[in-house]
Amino acid sequence: MAKFFIHRPIFAIVISLLIVIIGVLAAFQLPIAQYPQISPPTISVSTTYVGANAKTVNDTVAQVIEQQVNGTQGMDYMSSTAADSGRYSLSVVFNLGTDGDMDAVKVQNNVAIANASLPESVKTRGVTTSKSSNDMALMMAMYSPNNTYDRPWMKNYADIYLLDQIKRVDGVGDVMVFGANHAMRIWVNPAKMAEMNITSADVMAAINEQNVQAPAGTVGAAPVSDSQEKQATGKIDGRLTSAEEFGNIILKATPDGQYVRIKDIARVDTGAEDYNFIPSYNGMDAVGFGIQLTSDANAMTTVAEVKKILEDAKKDFPPDLEIKEIVDSTKFIGASINEVVHTFIEALVLVVLVVFVFLQNWRATLIPLLAVPVSLIGTFIAFTFLGFSINTLTLFAMVLAIGLVVDDAIVVIENVEAHMEKGLNPVDATERAMDEVQGPVVAIAFVLAAVFVPVAFLGGMMGVLYRQFALTIAISMALSAFVALTLTPALCATILKPHEKNENEGVLGRFFDKFNEAFNRMRLSYQGVVGWFIGHIKVALVFVVIVCGLTGLLYKIVPSTFVPDEDQGYYAVAVNLPEGASLNQTTKVIDKLIPALLQVEGIDGVMGIPGFDIMAFSGKSSAGAMFVGLKPWADRTTAETQINAIVMKTFGVGAMVAPEARVIAFNMPALPGLGTVGGWQMELQDLSG
Repeated sequence: MAKFFIHRPIFAIVISLLIVIIGVLAAFQLPIAQYPQISPPTISVSTTYVGANAKTVNDTVAQVIEQQVNGTQGMDYMSSTAADSGRYSLSVVFNLGTDGDMDAVKVQNNVAIANASLPESVKTRGVTTSKSSNDMALMMAMYSPNNTYDRPWMKNYADIYLLDQIKRVDGVGDVMVFGANHAMRIWVNPAKMAEMNITSADVMAAINEQNVQAPAGTVGAAPVSDSQEKQATGKIDGRLTSAEEFGNIILKATPDGQYVRIKDIARVDTGAEDYNFIPSYNGMDAVGFGIQLTSDANAMTTVAEVKKILEDAKKDFPPDLEIKEIVDSTKFIGASINEVVHTFIEALVLVVLVVFVFLQNWRATLIPLLAVPVSLIGTFIAFTFLGFSINTLTLFAMVLAIGLVVDDAIVVIENVEAHMEKGLNPVDATERAMDEVQGPVVAIAFVLAAVFVPVAFLGGMMGVLYRQFALTIAISMALSAFVALTLTPALCATILKPHEKNENEGVLGRFFDKFNEAFNRMRLSYQGVVGWFIGHIKVALVFVVIVCGLTGLLYKIVPSTFVPDEDQGYYAVAVNLPEGASLNQTTKVIDKLIPALLQVEGIDGVMGIPGFDIMAFSGKSSAGAMFVGLKPWADRTTAETQINAIVMKTFGVGAMVAPEARVIAFNMPALPGLGTVGGWQMELQDLSG
C-alpha cells in the first residue's frame, strides 16, 4: 500500500485534501456544546387550576394526570409540584437514549386520556405538554428604568412582540414567565350583596352573559327583494375593555324599575392576573423570562437565534423600555471552547517545535506539520455519522491526540532519515523504511484503539460523558495510521533531501551542537541509572512499592467530583422565610438584599423573584430567588472577584441584611440539564397512605 503512494504522491495529496475539505465542511455543520448531551429526555406537563390550593390541585389534577402517565414506555421516573398558586407541573424523565419526540407523543397521549376527568377550569386553560428541562439557558429581565410601565404592561408587550417568536425557535422547550397579564378585578362588598340579595354566582353569571362578543348578522343579504343595492356585515360592541364598562354590568332589576349594577355592590379596577411572582431588576419593577431548552437542543444555536430576535425587537421598543440578559449559559460555553482552542494551537506549536529541535531539519519538520492536521480535521467527518458535537471533551481529546498522531509521522520520517544516511536516495529510502515500519504503525493504531474503544461501552452517564472523548482519540489514531501509510511516505519521497555537510551553520548549528551534547549526556546518565537498577533489582522493587503507595495515598487525599465546578458568569440565591410568611414579607427581604449585593465587587446585576422557590422550582409565598449576573471574566481577575469568593460574601450579606431569612447562595451545576442546583437531592416519601 505504501509503495503505491510513494510513486503516486499527487494521488496521496488529493486524498488528504479531500479529507481536509470534507472535515472542514462537517465541522461547520456540527453543533457546539459545553459537554456531550448527558441529560435524559425530559417531558414537562403543566397547567393551572385558578383559585385552588396545593392540596386541591394534588387531589383533582395531579393524581388524575399521573395515574395515566405512570408507566409510560421508556419512562425512568416522574416528579411533580402542586403550588398554592394553583399551578401544577410534572416532569417525566425518560431513560437515556430514548427519542425525545416520541417520548413527548407518548406522554401527550396519556394526558389526553386524563383530560376528561379534570375540572372544567383546568380544561378551559388547557394542559401543556412539551420537551423541556429545568435548566434555564437564558434568563432576561424586561424593565422600565424610569418606571413608565408597570409589570402587566411589560408582560403584555412581551406576549405580543417577543414570546411567540421565541417559542417558535427550534430547541426552545418552554419560556417560564415571571409576571402576569392584565386582569379586571371586582372587589365585592359582602354587606351590600346581602342587602340586595345578590350572590357571587349572580355576579359571575352576569359577567359571562354581558361580556360576550356576539355576531351581529348581515344587513341586505339574500334572500331580499330585487331592489336591494347594498349589503353590510354588522358589528357591535361586545367584549368590555374598561373598569367603567364592567361596573355598568346589570345584575338585577328592582320592583320599582331601577337597575342594580356591579358598581353598586363592588369596586372595579385593573391589575395583574395574579401576584404569585413580583420580579424586579436592580430594584426596578421587571418581568422575568427564563428560556428552557429541550433535552436535545443545540444550546449555542438556539440561544443565538433567541438573541437575534431580541436585538431585532429592541429597535422597535417604546421609550424607557429595556431588556437585560441576566443568565446566558452560552457565554461560558463559548469561553470554554475558546480556551480549549487556544490550548489546541499551543499544543500544535509545541509539537512542531519539539519535532524541529530533535529532527533538526526543516524539511523533516514540514511533513508532520502537514500530516497531523489531516488526521485531526478528518475526525470531524466521523462526528457527523456518530452524532457527536464539538465540545470541551472532544476538543481535549484532539489536544491529547496531537501528541499521539505525530508519533506515526515521526516513526516513518526517522526511519527514512536513517536509510538516507546509508546512501540511499529519498525514494529508495522511503520504500525500505515503509517495508520495516508499516506493520508497527498499524500495530500502534490497534493498541491505542484497544485502550480507548472499551471506554465507549461504559454504561450510564459516565459512558455518555466519556464516549465521545474515547472515540475521538480512536478515530484520530485510525486516520493517523492511514495518513502514515499514504501521505507521509509520499511527502518523504518528495520533500526529503540527502543531508549535506555543514547543513546547519551559524547560530542554529551551534545551538543544535550544544543541544545534542546535552541530550547525549542526559541519555548516558539515564542509561547509567537504569543499569544500576537492573543490578539492584530489590531496590527497584522497593522504589515501585513506594511510588504505588504514594499514588494510593494521593488518591485518598485529593478530593473527587464528577466534573469540576466552573465559574459560569452567574450564580443563584435561594431566600427562605419561616413557613406561612406572606409574599409581601418575602418581597421586603429581597428588596433589602438587592442593593446590598450590588455593592459587592464583581456583581453586574441582580434579578429578584419573590414567590419563586428555586429549590422546588415552583411558587411559594415564603420563598424567593435571586439570579446574580457577574461582570465579564476579564474584569474579574482578583481572588476577591472569583465566583466562590462572591458566593461566600453573599452568605455574609444575607446574615447582616436579612437575619430573619435563610439566604443560601450557590454556584450553578457544571453539567447543564441535570438540575438547577449541584450536589445531591434527598426527598422524604410518605408510604403510609
